[in-house]
Amino acid sequence: MRPLTLELEAFGPYLDRTALDFEKLNESGLFLISGSTGGGKTTLLDAMSIALFCKSTGGRRSFSDMRSLRADHTRRTEVAFTFALGGKAYRFCRALYMKKKRGTEIYELHEQHECFSMEADGGWKLEASGAAKRVTEYAQSLLSLTAEQFSQVIVLPQGEFLRLLRASSTDKAKILKTLFDCELWDALPGRLKLRLDQVYRARQTCETRMRSLLEKHRAESPDALSVQLETLAAQKTTLAEALETAQAESRKAQAALDRANEFARLQAELQAAEKERAAAGAALQKARRDAAEAESAGPAIEALQKTRGALERRFEALRQEQEQSRKKQRLQAEMREAETGLRRLDGDAQAAAQKQRETRARIEKGEEYLAECGRAAEALPGVLEEKSALEKTRDSLRDLHEAQKTHDIRLKALEEKDARALESRLALTAQDKAVAAAEAARSHGAAALLAAGLLDGAPCPVCGAVHHPQPAVPAEAVPSEAEFEALRAQLEALRTEYQRAESEAAAAKAAAELAGETLAAAAGRCPAPAADAEEIERRLAACAARLTDLQKKSGQRAAAQKRLDALRKEADALERDAQEAGRSRAAQAERLEQLRRQTEEFRDVRDLSAIEADGRTLETERRRAADEQARLESGRRSAAEALAAASAGQESAEKRFSAAATAIQSFGEAPPAPAADCAEAAEKVRRQIGALHVELGRTDEALESARQTRETVSGIAEEAEALDRDYSRYARLYGLLSGKNAMRMPILQYVLSMMLEETAASANRFFSILSRGRYALRRMEAPKGGQGYAGLDIEVLDGMSGTARSIETLSGGEQFLASLSLAFGLSEVVQGYSGAVRLDALFIDEGFGSLDADTLDTAMRALEAIRQGGRVVGIISHVAELQRRIPTMIRVSRTASGSAAAKVISE
Repeated sequence: MRPLTLELEAFGPYLDRTALDFEKLNESGLFLISGSTGGGKTTLLDAMSIALFCKSTGGRRSFSDMRSLRADHTRRTEVAFTFALGGKAYRFCRALYMKKKRGTEIYELHEQHECFSMEADGGWKLEASGAAKRVTEYAQSLLSLTAEQFSQVIVLPQGEFLRLLRASSTDKAKILKTLFDCELWDALPGRLKLRLDQVYRARQTCETRMRSLLEKHRAESPDALSVQLETLAAQKTTLAEALETAQAESRKAQAALDRANEFARLQAELQAAEKERAAAGAALQKARRDAAEAESAGPAIEALQKTRGALERRFEALRQEQEQSRKKQRLQAEMREAETGLRRLDGDAQAAAQKQRETRARIEKGEEYLAECGRAAEALPGVLEEKSALEKTRDSLRDLHEAQKTHDIRLKALEEKDARALESRLALTAQDKAVAAAEAARSHGAAALLAAGLLDGAPCPVCGAVHHPQPAVPAEAVPSEAEFEALRAQLEALRTEYQRAESEAAAAKAAAELAGETLAAAAGRCPAPAADAEEIERRLAACAARLTDLQKKSGQRAAAQKRLDALRKEADALERDAQEAGRSRAAQAERLEQLRRQTEEFRDVRDLSAIEADGRTLETERRRAADEQARLESGRRSAAEALAAASAGQESAEKRFSAAATAIQSFGEAPPAPAADCAEAAEKVRRQIGALHVELGRTDEALESARQTRETVSGIAEEAEALDRDYSRYARLYGLLSGKNAMRMPILQYVLSMMLEETAASANRFFSILSRGRYALRRMEAPKGGQGYAGLDIEVLDGMSGTARSIETLSGGEQFLASLSLAFGLSEVVQGYSGAVRLDALFIDEGFGSLDADTLDTAMRALEAIRQGGRVVGIISHVAELQRRIPTMIRVSRTASGSAAAKVISE
């Protein structure tokens, strides 16, 4: 990855827009980032990291933290970083801006995140946008680096690597765990111990479950449970044999009970058959007497048949007379109905004549009202025009009054808002001057604050020098960090208040101007400002009343015409109905006369009621004769049927008695014991069988439960054996990772030592160049055993003496070269472990002030060799000698307004 351009505005100390073109710096390969302490040199690296990952280098500050405190709400905080990767250019852009919350005067901070790739035609293609996380994830996938790893491999803080060289093994372990992702190796022994405890608890659970199951069957061991199973199986066999014997005895007792019951049933059947035979003989004698008595009623039945024939002939004559009487009644009813219809037609004719007169009167009134509606329609346009003119005059007077009232209110509000905005502007101006003065004092006093903590013989944290001949002296009182932050916070609060006051004043001015325009327009629309409003209202009310009446009549014109047409049609229909009614009355009168002539022909026919009374008398006599004949014939039939039934009953009883006697003879010898004794014996055997069944069921249930428990116990035993094997394996692995191994070294310590050894090997490629082949770094072997971290100390192999030396024996310059080599080596190792792309640009932060002239020459030649290897190296320093040696630089300075500014200077 090679930087191309960096643009930032309202970012940290860079209030004004700043654009850096790295192409000129890439051409030289070695450049300097120079400027005063706290001027904004490291902010440029933070801008690159935030553009890519939305975090500053080291992850200490977020994007929102980097917004310039002096930026007002109209200025956007923007950072854009363009770089080349794999023959293609990419551009990451992020922005912060203030936006007014809807419906309020409060401003809220919003974010914008985008990334692009350059296409073949030079245009930019959007790759990701929207949420900050989405753009950050795209950068991580593109570079294969996280924000923390990017900070480690692109910025090499010399002070930290010098501390890494001098630190003890324990301190080195803390630094290396931060540089490399060692969380997995650090947590691995703990995870194994947790798994070991889980297996132990599971084994204890198996033991508890097995003991609980054995206690349920009162067995001390699985072998004792097997003995119980054998005992229960033998007991079940014994009970089954006893049950089979009892069932055989039960079958014998049941057979004896069945024979005794059968003998008792045959005896009862014989006794019943004998009684039935005696009763059947008595019934046969009685049936013969009843049959002889019924045969003597034959002559009486013949006499009743003749009487019924005579009655039938009289009935036929009455039916014919009844039919004549009904016809007479129908004619009389029709005649009465015809008379009623004739009277109804006469009444309808009179009503129709009255309705005709009323309809003609309504037609005359309708014609008069229709004419009146026509006159109202002709007068309506004139009244409407008069009413519209009066309404316009009234509305103009009202608008003028309201506009004048609103204009006065808005002018008063404008005066109040202008006064408040002026007051806020004066307060903001005063506070801005106070903040600028405090910031200038802090900038001029930064060196003095640093010099206050310098001690002779101790290296400077900025340049590394151990001698401080002219420490800076403060020229005036410098405000503290807390005081300066309080001033800036007050400035932001006043700026927000001023923006709100300005916005409210602008809104009040616009409202007042709009009210003035409205007042002028209302005055122009009013035709007679001095007109009498009450007179206008009175005339308008009268006009409205008249208009309502005219509109009502005019609107009813069509309906009146429609009703008049309907009345005329109704009159024509009434005339036709009167003519039809006259014809209907003549037909009805002729029908009535015809019915009177027909009724006269049935004058001698008796009334239907007298005929029906004779019919009821004959019906009673006929029913009485029929009932008597039926009774006599039924008696004769019943006697014959009873005689036949009695004969059959006698024969059936004889057969039953004979069959019962034969069955008794065929049964043979009587049973030795009565049925009751046999039943008691059978019941006793059944109770014994029931008891055996219950005992056998309990035994079988206990046997099955014991079998299931034995199977469960076997499974638990197998599970316990597997857990024992797991416990042994995890315990052995835990011991190895915890240091119980041939090297007596925990896994994290081993991993860190391997990473340090790889880092030292990579660093030696650079250290050999920087030391002209004299020095090399080597990891010292750790003593076996002991507590804490060991094996992470570094010593120096001196090719001149052929011996190993401590880091502390090197000079200050040599230690700087060693730390610089370690920084380059660690950068390559971190990139290798992360699988990241190669970073063609590296930045070295300070550390050159401690070098003498010769060592500085060596360092410069080494950096030149690294540059020739294809990398671009940027040195962050304010050392004057470096500015002379490296003419290509980014110079960071302050503008007159207090904003930081960066400019590329090349040869």
